[in-house]
Amino acid sequence: MSWIDPLDALPPAPPPAPRPSAQHPALRALAAGIALLLLAGVAVVVVRATGDDGADHPSAWDPRVVDLVAFVEDERDLDFDHPVHVDFLTADAYRAEATASDSDLTDEDRDALVRDAGLLRALGVASGPIDLLEALNAVTDGGTLAFYDPEDRRIRVRGTELTVGLQVTLVHELTHALQDQAFDLRRLEDLEDAEAAAFRALVEGDALRVESAYVSEVLDDDERAAYQREHDGEVEASEAATSEVPAFLTASFAAPYLLGGPFVTMLVNRGGNAAVDAALQEPPTTEEHLFDPASHLAEEGAGEVELDRPDPSDDVDEGPFGAPTWFLVLAERIDPLVAFEAALGWGGDTSFTFQRDGRSCVRAAFVGDTGRDTDEMARALDAWAATMPDGVVDRFDGSGSTGFESCDPGPDVELDPAGHGPDLLVLPSLWGYLVADAATVAGADEARCYAGRVMDGLTFEEMTDPDGAAFGTDAFRQAMQTAFEGCRAR
Repeated sequence: MSWIDPLDALPPAPPPAPRPSAQHPALRALAAGIALLLLAGVAVVVVRATGDDGADHPSAWDPRVVDLVAFVEDERDLDFDHPVHVDFLTADAYRAEATASDSDLTDEDRDALVRDAGLLRALGVASGPIDLLEALNAVTDGGTLAFYDPEDRRIRVRGTELTVGLQVTLVHELTHALQDQAFDLRRLEDLEDAEAAAFRALVEGDALRVESAYVSEVLDDDERAAYQREHDGEVEASEAATSEVPAFLTASFAAPYLLGGPFVTMLVNRGGNAAVDAALQEPPTTEEHLFDPASHLAEEGAGEVELDRPDPSDDVDEGPFGAPTWFLVLAERIDPLVAFEAALGWGGDTSFTFQRDGRSCVRAAFVGDTGRDTDEMARALDAWAATMPDGVVDRFDGSGSTGFESCDPGPDVELDPAGHGPDLLVLPSLWGYLVADAATVAGADEARCYAGRVMDGLTFEEMTDPDGAAFGTDAFRQAMQTAFEGCRAR
Protein backbone atom coordinates (compact mmCIF):
# COMPACT_ATOMS: atom_id res chain seq x y z
CA MET A 1 0.00 0.00 0.00
CA SER A 2 1.17 3.52 -0.66
CA TRP A 3 0.47 6.70 1.22
CA ILE A 4 1.22 8.62 -1.97
CA ASP A 5 -2.00 7.45 -3.63
CA PRO A 6 -4.47 6.64 -0.86
CA LEU A 7 -7.20 5.82 -3.34
CA ASP A 8 -5.25 2.69 -4.25
CA ALA A 9 -4.43 1.91 -0.62
CA LEU A 10 -7.68 0.41 0.53
CA PRO A 11 -6.93 -1.67 3.62
CA PRO A 12 -8.37 -5.15 3.88
CA ALA A 13 -11.85 -4.83 5.29
CA PRO A 14 -12.30 -6.64 7.43
CA PRO A 15 -8.73 -7.96 7.62
CA PRO A 16 -8.64 -11.53 6.35
CA ALA A 17 -9.33 -14.21 8.92
CA PRO A 18 -6.17 -16.08 9.78
CA ARG A 19 -5.81 -19.36 7.99
CA PRO A 20 -6.25 -22.01 10.68
CA SER A 21 -2.66 -22.98 11.35
CA ALA A 22 -0.45 -22.91 14.39
CA GLN A 23 3.21 -22.46 14.96
CA HIS A 24 3.39 -25.35 17.41
CA PRO A 25 1.13 -27.25 19.86
CA ALA A 26 -0.70 -25.13 22.39
CA LEU A 27 -0.64 -27.77 25.07
CA ARG A 28 3.10 -28.03 25.62
CA ALA A 29 2.74 -26.05 28.84
CA LEU A 30 -0.90 -25.58 29.77
CA ALA A 31 -0.47 -23.60 32.94
CA ALA A 32 2.16 -21.30 31.44
CA GLY A 33 0.04 -20.84 28.34
CA ILE A 34 -3.03 -19.66 30.19
CA ALA A 35 -1.00 -17.44 32.49
CA LEU A 36 0.61 -15.79 29.47
CA LEU A 37 -2.79 -15.45 27.84
CA LEU A 38 -4.29 -13.65 30.81
CA LEU A 39 -1.30 -11.52 31.66
CA ALA A 40 -0.02 -10.77 28.17
CA GLY A 41 -3.23 -11.14 26.23
CA VAL A 42 -2.11 -12.78 23.02
CA ALA A 43 -2.06 -16.50 22.31
CA VAL A 44 -2.24 -19.74 24.21
CA VAL A 45 0.57 -21.12 22.10
CA VAL A 46 3.76 -21.70 24.08
CA VAL A 47 7.26 -22.79 23.12
CA ARG A 48 9.03 -25.00 25.65
CA ALA A 49 12.74 -24.32 25.59
CA THR A 50 14.86 -27.46 25.36
CA GLY A 51 18.34 -26.45 24.29
CA ASP A 52 20.15 -28.02 21.36
CA ASP A 53 19.24 -31.65 21.96
CA GLY A 54 20.31 -32.94 18.59
CA ALA A 55 16.88 -33.12 16.96
CA ASP A 56 17.33 -35.02 13.73
CA HIS A 57 16.66 -33.72 10.26
CA PRO A 58 16.53 -35.40 6.85
CA SER A 59 19.35 -35.16 4.35
CA ALA A 60 16.95 -33.95 1.65
CA TRP A 61 13.57 -32.25 1.43
CA ASP A 62 10.42 -34.23 0.77
CA PRO A 63 10.05 -33.86 -3.03
CA ARG A 64 6.52 -32.56 -2.54
CA VAL A 65 7.76 -29.41 -0.81
CA VAL A 66 10.92 -28.58 -2.79
CA ASP A 67 9.27 -25.83 -4.84
CA LEU A 68 7.63 -24.38 -1.73
CA VAL A 69 10.99 -24.29 0.04
CA ALA A 70 12.52 -22.40 -2.87
CA PHE A 71 9.71 -19.83 -2.80
CA VAL A 72 10.05 -19.26 0.95
CA GLU A 73 13.81 -18.79 0.69
CA ASP A 74 13.43 -16.35 -2.18
CA GLU A 75 10.60 -14.37 -0.56
CA ARG A 76 12.43 -14.08 2.76
CA ASP A 77 15.89 -13.64 1.24
CA LEU A 78 17.20 -16.31 3.64
CA ASP A 79 18.45 -19.85 3.10
CA PHE A 80 17.69 -22.95 5.12
CA ASP A 81 20.66 -24.48 6.92
CA HIS A 82 19.20 -27.93 6.38
CA PRO A 83 15.90 -29.64 5.48
CA VAL A 84 13.27 -30.44 8.10
CA HIS A 85 10.85 -33.31 8.41
CA VAL A 86 7.35 -32.71 7.03
CA ASP A 87 4.86 -35.23 8.38
CA PHE A 88 1.63 -35.63 6.40
CA LEU A 89 -0.85 -37.04 8.93
CA THR A 90 -4.37 -38.38 8.95
CA ALA A 91 -6.90 -36.39 10.95
CA ASP A 92 -6.68 -38.87 13.84
CA ALA A 93 -2.87 -38.87 13.86
CA TYR A 94 -2.80 -35.07 13.75
CA ARG A 95 -5.26 -34.85 16.62
CA ALA A 96 -3.06 -37.11 18.72
CA GLU A 97 -0.06 -34.85 18.09
CA ALA A 98 -1.85 -31.52 18.60
CA THR A 99 -3.94 -32.21 21.69
CA ALA A 100 -3.56 -33.47 25.25
CA SER A 101 -5.65 -35.79 27.38
CA ASP A 102 -6.28 -35.60 31.09
CA SER A 103 -3.77 -38.40 31.62
CA ASP A 104 -1.06 -36.13 30.19
CA LEU A 105 -1.60 -33.61 32.96
CA THR A 106 -0.12 -33.37 36.42
CA ASP A 107 -2.20 -32.46 39.46
CA GLU A 108 -0.55 -29.04 39.27
CA ASP A 109 -1.73 -28.66 35.66
CA ARG A 110 -5.30 -29.57 36.62
CA ASP A 111 -5.31 -27.09 39.49
CA ALA A 112 -3.96 -24.39 37.18
CA LEU A 113 -6.73 -24.99 34.65
CA VAL A 114 -9.38 -24.66 37.35
CA ARG A 115 -7.79 -21.43 38.60
CA ASP A 116 -7.49 -20.03 35.10
CA ALA A 117 -11.12 -20.82 34.30
CA GLY A 118 -11.93 -18.73 37.34
CA LEU A 119 -9.81 -15.88 36.00
CA LEU A 120 -11.83 -15.85 32.78
CA ARG A 121 -15.01 -15.48 34.83
CA ALA A 122 -13.37 -12.83 37.04
CA LEU A 123 -12.72 -10.79 33.90
CA GLY A 124 -16.27 -11.29 32.67
CA VAL A 125 -15.15 -12.86 29.39
CA ALA A 126 -16.59 -16.32 30.04
CA SER A 127 -19.46 -17.69 32.06
CA GLY A 128 -20.51 -20.89 33.78
CA PRO A 129 -18.50 -24.11 34.07
CA ILE A 130 -15.43 -24.00 31.81
CA ASP A 131 -13.43 -27.06 30.78
CA LEU A 132 -10.24 -25.37 29.65
CA LEU A 133 -8.57 -28.59 28.55
CA GLU A 134 -11.48 -29.31 26.24
CA ALA A 135 -11.49 -25.71 25.00
CA LEU A 136 -7.78 -25.64 24.24
CA ASN A 137 -7.97 -29.02 22.53
CA ALA A 138 -10.82 -27.72 20.37
CA VAL A 139 -8.71 -24.75 19.31
CA THR A 140 -5.50 -26.68 18.64
CA ASP A 141 -7.26 -29.52 16.82
CA GLY A 142 -10.33 -28.10 15.11
CA GLY A 143 -8.78 -24.65 14.80
CA THR A 144 -5.50 -25.60 13.12
CA LEU A 145 -4.24 -27.22 9.92
CA ALA A 146 -0.55 -27.56 10.66
CA PHE A 147 2.19 -26.60 13.08
CA TYR A 148 5.95 -26.34 13.22
CA ASP A 149 7.40 -27.41 16.55
CA PRO A 150 10.79 -25.84 17.40
CA GLU A 151 11.32 -28.52 20.03
CA ASP A 152 11.79 -31.37 17.54
CA ARG A 153 11.99 -29.15 14.44
CA ARG A 154 9.27 -30.97 12.51
CA ILE A 155 6.27 -29.73 10.55
CA ARG A 156 3.09 -31.70 11.08
CA VAL A 157 0.23 -31.30 8.63
CA ARG A 158 -3.38 -32.42 8.85
CA GLY A 159 -3.82 -34.19 5.49
CA THR A 160 -2.11 -36.74 3.29
CA GLU A 161 -3.03 -35.21 -0.08
CA LEU A 162 -1.17 -32.07 -1.12
CA THR A 163 -4.09 -29.86 -2.09
CA VAL A 164 -3.58 -26.22 -3.05
CA GLY A 165 -4.75 -25.29 0.45
CA LEU A 166 -2.10 -27.46 2.06
CA GLN A 167 0.51 -25.94 -0.22
CA VAL A 168 -0.36 -22.51 1.15
CA THR A 169 -0.37 -23.85 4.71
CA LEU A 170 3.06 -25.42 4.19
CA VAL A 171 4.46 -22.11 2.94
CA HIS A 172 3.38 -20.63 6.29
CA GLU A 173 4.92 -23.43 8.35
CA LEU A 174 8.10 -23.59 6.26
CA THR A 175 8.51 -19.89 7.00
CA HIS A 176 8.44 -20.76 10.70
CA ALA A 177 11.07 -23.44 10.16
CA LEU A 178 13.25 -20.90 8.34
CA GLN A 179 12.69 -18.34 11.11
CA ASP A 180 13.75 -20.94 13.65
CA GLN A 181 17.00 -21.72 11.84
CA ALA A 182 17.81 -18.05 11.34
CA PHE A 183 16.56 -16.52 14.61
CA ASP A 184 15.91 -19.41 17.06
CA LEU A 185 12.21 -19.47 17.95
CA ARG A 186 13.01 -21.23 21.23
CA ARG A 187 14.20 -17.86 22.49
CA LEU A 188 10.54 -17.21 23.23
CA GLU A 189 10.86 -19.00 26.55
CA ASP A 190 13.61 -16.62 27.66
CA LEU A 191 11.73 -13.41 26.83
CA GLU A 192 9.69 -11.39 29.28
CA ASP A 193 5.90 -11.79 29.00
CA ALA A 194 5.15 -8.71 26.92
CA GLU A 195 8.20 -9.16 24.71
CA ALA A 196 7.33 -12.84 24.21
CA ALA A 197 3.80 -11.97 23.13
CA ALA A 198 5.08 -9.34 20.70
CA PHE A 199 7.70 -11.77 19.33
CA ARG A 200 5.05 -14.42 18.72
CA ALA A 201 2.89 -11.97 16.78
CA LEU A 202 5.90 -10.83 14.77
CA VAL A 203 6.67 -14.46 13.88
CA GLU A 204 3.09 -15.09 12.74
CA GLY A 205 2.83 -11.82 10.83
CA ASP A 206 5.99 -12.64 8.92
CA ALA A 207 4.68 -16.10 7.98
CA LEU A 208 1.34 -14.64 6.95
CA ARG A 209 2.87 -12.18 4.52
CA VAL A 210 4.98 -14.93 2.89
CA GLU A 211 1.86 -17.08 2.65
CA SER A 212 -0.07 -14.19 1.08
CA ALA A 213 2.73 -13.58 -1.41
CA TYR A 214 2.55 -17.22 -2.48
CA VAL A 215 -1.19 -16.96 -3.07
CA SER A 216 -0.88 -13.77 -5.13
CA GLU A 217 2.36 -14.48 -7.00
CA VAL A 218 2.42 -18.24 -7.61
CA LEU A 219 -1.15 -19.50 -7.83
CA ASP A 220 -2.99 -18.96 -11.09
CA ASP A 221 -6.62 -17.84 -11.21
CA ASP A 222 -8.04 -21.37 -11.10
CA GLU A 223 -5.75 -22.33 -8.22
CA ARG A 224 -6.68 -19.19 -6.30
CA ALA A 225 -10.37 -19.99 -6.76
CA ALA A 226 -9.77 -23.56 -5.54
CA TYR A 227 -7.76 -22.24 -2.62
CA GLN A 228 -10.51 -19.81 -1.65
CA ARG A 229 -13.11 -22.59 -1.68
CA GLU A 230 -10.89 -24.80 0.43
CA HIS A 231 -10.05 -21.95 2.78
CA ASP A 232 -13.70 -21.01 3.25
CA GLY A 233 -14.55 -24.62 4.05
CA GLU A 234 -11.73 -24.84 6.58
CA VAL A 235 -12.76 -21.62 8.30
CA GLU A 236 -16.36 -22.85 8.49
CA ALA A 237 -15.20 -26.18 9.94
CA SER A 238 -12.95 -24.38 12.41
CA GLU A 239 -15.78 -22.13 13.58
CA ALA A 240 -17.99 -25.18 14.09
CA ALA A 241 -15.27 -27.04 15.99
CA THR A 242 -14.68 -24.10 18.33
CA SER A 243 -18.28 -22.94 18.70
CA GLU A 244 -18.36 -23.87 22.40
CA VAL A 245 -14.99 -22.30 23.18
CA PRO A 246 -15.16 -18.98 25.08
CA ALA A 247 -14.90 -16.20 22.50
CA PHE A 248 -12.10 -14.56 24.46
CA LEU A 249 -9.93 -17.65 23.94
CA THR A 250 -10.55 -17.81 20.19
CA ALA A 251 -9.81 -14.08 19.92
CA SER A 252 -6.60 -14.54 21.90
CA PHE A 253 -5.57 -17.39 19.62
CA ALA A 254 -6.19 -15.23 16.54
CA ALA A 255 -4.46 -12.14 17.94
CA PRO A 256 -0.88 -12.96 16.83
CA TYR A 257 -2.12 -13.30 13.25
CA LEU A 258 -4.41 -10.27 13.12
CA LEU A 259 -2.01 -8.00 15.00
CA GLY A 260 1.21 -9.41 13.57
CA GLY A 261 0.07 -9.03 9.96
CA PRO A 262 -0.20 -5.23 9.86
CA PHE A 263 2.86 -4.77 12.05
CA VAL A 264 5.03 -6.76 9.64
CA THR A 265 3.44 -4.92 6.71
CA MET A 266 4.60 -1.67 8.29
CA LEU A 267 8.13 -3.02 8.73
CA VAL A 268 8.26 -4.23 5.11
CA ASN A 269 6.88 -0.93 3.83
CA ARG A 270 9.67 0.91 5.57
CA GLY A 271 12.61 -1.46 5.24
CA GLY A 272 11.81 -4.72 3.51
CA ASN A 273 13.09 -8.06 4.76
CA ALA A 274 15.98 -6.39 6.57
CA ALA A 275 13.53 -4.55 8.84
CA VAL A 276 11.71 -7.79 9.66
CA ASP A 277 15.02 -9.55 10.35
CA ALA A 278 16.08 -6.76 12.70
CA ALA A 279 12.78 -7.00 14.60
CA LEU A 280 13.12 -10.79 14.93
CA GLN A 281 16.61 -10.33 16.32
CA GLU A 282 15.50 -7.58 18.71
CA PRO A 283 11.72 -7.93 19.22
CA PRO A 284 9.39 -5.15 20.31
CA THR A 285 9.38 -4.78 24.07
CA THR A 286 5.66 -4.20 24.53
CA GLU A 287 2.46 -5.51 22.98
CA GLU A 288 1.45 -1.91 22.34
CA HIS A 289 3.79 -1.97 19.34
CA LEU A 290 1.56 -4.67 17.81
CA PHE A 291 -1.72 -3.14 18.94
CA ASP A 292 -0.70 0.29 17.64
CA PRO A 293 2.26 0.04 15.23
CA ALA A 294 2.64 3.82 15.39
CA SER A 295 3.96 3.34 18.94
CA HIS A 296 6.83 1.35 17.42
CA LEU A 297 7.57 4.20 15.02
CA ALA A 298 7.62 6.58 17.96
CA GLU A 299 9.82 4.18 19.98
CA GLU A 300 7.38 4.32 22.88
CA GLY A 301 8.08 2.10 25.85
CA ALA A 302 6.06 1.06 28.88
CA GLY A 303 5.74 3.44 31.81
CA GLU A 304 6.06 2.07 35.33
CA VAL A 305 2.83 1.62 37.24
CA GLU A 306 2.69 1.20 41.01
CA LEU A 307 0.17 -1.32 42.30
CA ASP A 308 -0.12 -2.68 45.82
CA ARG A 309 0.47 -6.38 46.11
CA PRO A 310 -2.75 -8.18 47.02
CA ASP A 311 -3.38 -9.75 50.39
CA PRO A 312 -2.79 -12.67 50.84
CA SER A 313 0.60 -12.11 49.24
CA ASP A 314 1.59 -15.73 48.62
CA ASP A 315 0.99 -17.55 45.33
CA VAL A 316 0.69 -14.25 43.47
CA ASP A 317 1.76 -13.97 39.83
CA GLU A 318 2.77 -10.54 38.58
CA GLY A 319 3.10 -9.40 34.99
CA PRO A 320 1.90 -6.99 32.32
CA PHE A 321 -1.76 -7.00 31.32
CA GLY A 322 -1.10 -5.60 27.83
CA ALA A 323 -3.05 -3.29 25.53
CA PRO A 324 -4.70 -6.19 23.63
CA THR A 325 -6.05 -7.68 26.87
CA TRP A 326 -7.45 -4.37 28.09
CA PHE A 327 -9.25 -4.09 24.77
CA LEU A 328 -10.53 -7.67 24.55
CA VAL A 329 -11.72 -7.72 28.15
CA LEU A 330 -13.55 -4.40 27.91
CA ALA A 331 -15.00 -5.05 24.46
CA GLU A 332 -16.75 -8.24 25.58
CA ARG A 333 -18.95 -6.09 27.82
CA ILE A 334 -19.03 -2.51 26.50
CA ASP A 335 -19.07 -0.77 23.10
CA PRO A 336 -16.03 -2.15 21.21
CA LEU A 337 -15.24 1.28 19.75
CA VAL A 338 -15.10 2.78 23.25
CA ALA A 339 -12.91 -0.10 24.40
CA PHE A 340 -10.58 0.35 21.44
CA GLU A 341 -10.13 4.07 21.98
CA ALA A 342 -9.39 3.47 25.66
CA ALA A 343 -6.79 0.78 24.92
CA LEU A 344 -5.10 2.93 22.26
CA GLY A 345 -4.09 5.31 25.03
CA TRP A 346 -2.04 2.61 26.78
CA GLY A 347 1.13 3.93 28.38
CA GLY A 348 1.91 1.11 30.79
CA ASP A 349 0.33 -1.29 33.24
CA THR A 350 0.90 -4.02 35.78
CA SER A 351 -1.28 -6.83 37.10
CA PHE A 352 -1.50 -9.58 39.68
CA THR A 353 -3.39 -12.87 39.56
CA PHE A 354 -3.98 -14.64 42.84
CA GLN A 355 -6.31 -16.76 44.96
CA ARG A 356 -8.50 -15.35 47.73
CA ASP A 357 -10.77 -17.61 49.76
CA GLY A 358 -10.50 -20.24 47.04
CA ARG A 359 -11.48 -17.80 44.27
CA SER A 360 -9.34 -16.68 41.33
CA CYS A 361 -8.78 -12.92 41.31
CA VAL A 362 -7.16 -10.29 39.09
CA ARG A 363 -5.85 -6.89 40.11
CA ALA A 364 -4.64 -4.59 37.32
CA ALA A 365 -3.68 -0.92 36.97
CA PHE A 366 -3.37 1.17 33.80
CA VAL A 367 -1.62 4.43 33.02
CA GLY A 368 -2.25 6.31 29.81
CA ASP A 369 0.15 8.14 27.54
CA THR A 370 -1.50 11.30 28.85
CA GLY A 371 -3.77 12.18 31.74
CA ARG A 372 -6.63 12.36 29.26
CA ASP A 373 -5.89 8.79 28.17
CA THR A 374 -5.96 7.61 31.78
CA ASP A 375 -9.29 9.35 32.33
CA GLU A 376 -10.68 7.74 29.16
CA MET A 377 -9.73 4.29 30.45
CA ALA A 378 -11.26 5.10 33.83
CA ARG A 379 -14.58 5.87 32.17
CA ALA A 380 -14.39 2.67 30.14
CA LEU A 381 -13.64 0.66 33.28
CA ASP A 382 -16.60 2.28 35.06
CA ALA A 383 -18.87 1.19 32.21
CA TRP A 384 -17.35 -2.31 32.22
CA ALA A 385 -17.67 -2.69 35.98
CA ALA A 386 -21.33 -1.63 35.81
CA THR A 387 -22.07 -4.68 33.64
CA MET A 388 -20.63 -7.10 36.20
CA PRO A 389 -22.60 -8.59 39.14
CA ASP A 390 -22.64 -6.59 42.37
CA GLY A 391 -19.66 -7.18 44.59
CA VAL A 392 -17.44 -8.73 41.91
CA VAL A 393 -15.42 -5.69 40.78
CA ASP A 394 -13.65 -3.16 42.96
CA ARG A 395 -12.76 -0.06 40.93
CA PHE A 396 -9.95 2.20 42.05
CA ASP A 397 -8.00 5.20 40.83
CA GLY A 398 -4.44 5.84 41.92
CA SER A 399 -1.97 8.64 41.49
CA GLY A 400 -2.00 9.03 37.72
CA SER A 401 -3.39 5.52 37.14
CA THR A 402 -6.70 3.68 37.09
CA GLY A 403 -7.55 0.03 37.64
CA PHE A 404 -9.70 -2.69 39.12
CA GLU A 405 -9.75 -5.83 41.19
CA SER A 406 -12.17 -8.60 40.26
CA CYS A 407 -12.73 -12.09 41.66
CA ASP A 408 -14.48 -15.12 40.21
CA PRO A 409 -18.21 -14.98 41.01
CA GLY A 410 -18.41 -18.73 40.43
CA PRO A 411 -19.82 -20.95 37.69
CA ASP A 412 -23.43 -20.47 38.84
CA VAL A 413 -23.49 -16.73 38.06
CA GLU A 414 -24.52 -15.81 34.51
CA LEU A 415 -22.14 -13.16 33.15
CA ASP A 416 -23.40 -12.82 29.53
CA PRO A 417 -20.25 -11.78 27.65
CA ALA A 418 -21.00 -10.48 24.17
CA GLY A 419 -19.12 -13.33 22.47
CA HIS A 420 -17.57 -11.18 19.74
CA GLY A 421 -14.45 -13.31 19.50
CA PRO A 422 -11.94 -12.59 16.70
CA ASP A 423 -14.31 -10.02 15.14
CA LEU A 424 -13.08 -7.60 17.78
CA LEU A 425 -9.58 -7.78 16.34
CA VAL A 426 -10.77 -6.18 13.11
CA LEU A 427 -10.43 -2.82 14.89
CA PRO A 428 -6.73 -2.95 15.84
CA SER A 429 -5.93 -4.86 12.64
CA LEU A 430 -7.56 -2.25 10.42
CA TRP A 431 -5.89 0.49 12.45
CA GLY A 432 -2.55 -1.27 11.98
CA TYR A 433 -2.92 -1.59 8.22
CA LEU A 434 -3.80 2.08 7.93
CA VAL A 435 -0.76 3.01 10.02
CA ALA A 436 1.37 0.70 7.86
CA ASP A 437 0.09 2.51 4.77
CA ALA A 438 0.88 5.93 6.18
CA ALA A 439 4.25 4.81 7.50
CA THR A 440 5.65 4.59 3.96
CA VAL A 441 6.26 8.36 4.07
CA ALA A 442 5.02 9.58 7.44
CA GLY A 443 5.94 9.44 11.10
CA ALA A 444 3.94 8.22 14.06
CA ASP A 445 1.77 11.30 14.60
CA GLU A 446 0.70 11.61 10.97
CA ALA A 447 0.08 7.87 10.74
CA ARG A 448 -2.17 7.97 13.81
CA CYS A 449 -3.96 11.00 12.46
CA TYR A 450 -4.63 9.22 9.16
CA ALA A 451 -5.81 5.97 10.76
CA GLY A 452 -8.00 7.82 13.25
CA ARG A 453 -9.71 10.02 10.68
CA VAL A 454 -10.44 7.10 8.36
CA MET A 455 -11.85 4.91 11.12
CA ASP A 456 -13.91 7.71 12.67
CA GLY A 457 -16.26 7.48 9.71
CA LEU A 458 -17.01 3.77 10.21
CA THR A 459 -19.25 1.88 12.59
CA PHE A 460 -18.26 -1.40 14.25
CA GLU A 461 -20.80 -3.20 12.09
CA GLU A 462 -19.30 -1.72 8.91
CA MET A 463 -15.79 -2.67 9.95
CA THR A 464 -16.74 -6.26 10.75
CA ASP A 465 -19.03 -6.80 7.75
CA PRO A 466 -17.68 -9.97 6.07
CA ASP A 467 -18.37 -8.45 2.65
CA GLY A 468 -16.59 -5.18 3.50
CA ALA A 469 -19.28 -3.25 1.64
CA ALA A 470 -18.39 0.11 3.19
CA PHE A 471 -14.81 -0.07 1.96
CA GLY A 472 -15.59 -0.09 -1.74
CA THR A 473 -17.73 3.04 -1.81
CA ASP A 474 -16.87 6.42 -3.30
CA ALA A 475 -17.58 7.96 0.11
CA PHE A 476 -14.93 5.82 1.76
CA ARG A 477 -12.40 6.60 -0.94
CA GLN A 478 -13.10 10.28 -0.48
CA ALA A 479 -12.71 9.89 3.28
CA MET A 480 -9.25 8.38 2.73
CA GLN A 481 -8.30 11.22 0.40
CA THR A 482 -9.55 13.84 2.86
CA ALA A 483 -7.69 12.16 5.72
CA PHE A 484 -4.53 12.00 3.60
CA GLU A 485 -4.64 15.69 2.76
CA GLY A 486 -5.67 16.84 6.22
CA CYS A 487 -3.03 14.89 8.11
CA ARG A 488 -0.21 15.82 5.73
CA ALA A 489 -1.18 19.50 5.97
CA ARG A 490 -1.00 19.64 9.76
